[in-house]
Amino acid sequence: MALIYLLSLLVAVTTLAVALRPRRVPAPPRPNPPALSGIEPGTEIRVILTAAAQLADRLAPAA
Repeated sequence: MALIYLLSLLVAVTTLAVALRPRRVPAPPRPNPPALSGIEPGTEIRVILTAAAQLADRLAPAA
């Protein structure tokens, strides 16, 4: 009976030690890359949509 008590006490102390251990400090966030000057917001999306439309025109079966 004493062995079971000591085992449960060991489990409780180990659980408490794991729960209270110091946490690793997270790394600081990376700085954002500088924005490209001279390009308006949304330009990339328009370029991609234009290229997709051109590709769809090329792949469309000739009617």
